[in-house]
Parts: sequence; C-alpha cells; structure tokens
Amino acid sequence: MGTLYATELFPLLSRRGSDGFVESGREGPLSPAEKPAEGARLTLAAIVDAAIEVADRDGIGALSMRRIADELGVGAMSLYRHVDDKDALLQEMSEEIGRRFPYPVDDPEPMSWRDRVRVIVDIDWELYRRHPWVVLAYSSPRHSFGDESLRCLDWFAAGFLELGVDLEEATGMALTVWSHVHGVALVAVSDDLLRAEKPSERPDGLEDLIEGRGKAFAPHLSQLAGSARATRLVDPRARLDDGIGYLCAGFAASLDQRRLTSRADTP
Repeated sequence: MGTLYATELFPLLSRRGSDGFVESGREGPLSPAEKPAEGARLTLAAIVDAAIEVADRDGIGALSMRRIADELGVGAMSLYRHVDDKDALLQEMSEEIGRRFPYPVDDPEPMSWRDRVRVIVDIDWELYRRHPWVVLAYSSPRHSFGDESLRCLDWFAAGFLELGVDLEEATGMALTVWSHVHGVALVAVSDDLLRAEKPSERPDGLEDLIEGRGKAFAPHLSQLAGSARATRLVDPRARLDDGIGYLCAGFAASLDQRRLTSRADTP
C-alpha cells in the first residue's frame, strides 16, 4: 500500500465521471461573503472546512497553509495559532471526514457481522466517491487511525466476535474488509492520479480483452471475450461487492470449521 507522500508524485486529482468516482465539493473558492471579515475570530473548524473544499476541488497536492489562508481571506501565519503544520491539518481533515460519514456505532439495534460489513462498505465507498483525496490520506496509518477511526474499528471488529473468533482475529477480519474497500477505491482513482491534467479515456488491457480487442497472449483470459458477466471485472463497484462476497464466505467458513472441530472434540 502506498503512503500519503505519493501525493508528491500525483499532485492533483482530476475530475472523473459517473463510472468511477465523481467530483465533489464546491466549484471555485469561497465567495467574499463567505470569508471571515478581517479581524474576525478564526476557528479550527473553519480552517478544516476550507482545506477539505480545496482538496475536493483541486486535489490533496494543492493544499498549503498559504492556499488555505487565501481561501479564508486571512494571513497565513494566523492559521498556526490553530494547527501546527500541514500534516496536523491533514489529520484534522481526515478526522472530520470520518465524522461526516459515521458508522451506526450508537445505534441500539443489534446488527449481525454481515450487516455491519454491508453498512461499512456502503459508507466507505460513498466517502471515497465524494472525497477521492481521502484514499491517499488513509494510506498513511497516522491519518487512518485517528480517534474517530478507532471508534469505528472497535464497533466493526466487535461484530465478528459472533463468529467465535478472538479479538485479534476479529480485528484482523475488520481490517481486511477495510483494506479491500480502500484498495478498490485506489484503483478507481488511479487514472486520475497518474494523469492529473486529463484522465485517459483509453480502456485498460483487461477491458480491451473482454471486448474482444486484446492482443496479449492469454489463452485462459481470452475466453472472457464477449462474456456479459466478465464486464463486472472492470466495474469498480461490482468488483468491490464481489470481493466482499468472497471475504464473507471465507469468514463464514471459518465459523463452520470451528463448529466441526468442536463437535469432533466432543466425547
């Protein structure tokens, strides 16, 4: 998995259409009416909101303390009274995004482990869809395991305890699901990351093969040509759902194996 500092290589997230991830945030900087009046009290929340808007609009590589200050109509040095540096700001942004896409941690209704998986997949996918820069931010453990994320992980991992696993295994299962969602999301925005100015419209090699245009020597994969089902392999959301299905089948199989072992051990 990459690190946050991959943004030095990929400074801008371009806008993608409805097939993958879509644009989000406002179109353009804050209007003069939205900027704090000169001398008005600046807050951490206002700084974080402005930074998220910049990242949504222009990519995480466009973030700088001066850029945020310009958005807010204040001096750059005034930001440092509220946040230590850009890295600390990114941490605050990651935490805020987590709060905007909460898990039902406080819902009193019981929820099975499968239901929890379905819920977090939908929430996290929508998060990445609306804020593609978070895919890079969450690649760094120091930004992906803040207080809010740990609270969500605690709730998510607890659901797997009903499989009869211990807490270490339950947490590993939860992290595996998170990693899968994150990995598919990263692939979905990778073309934008590699081609900041203008995303390529050329199909990838697998899509070419499925549509019967493949030239690579792949005797088994070539049989996918013309298959309607094979189109799921190049649809990010379909690939996400299929992968989650495979993971859940494995988790359930571990429970079945434990039950069989328990019966065999019973005199």
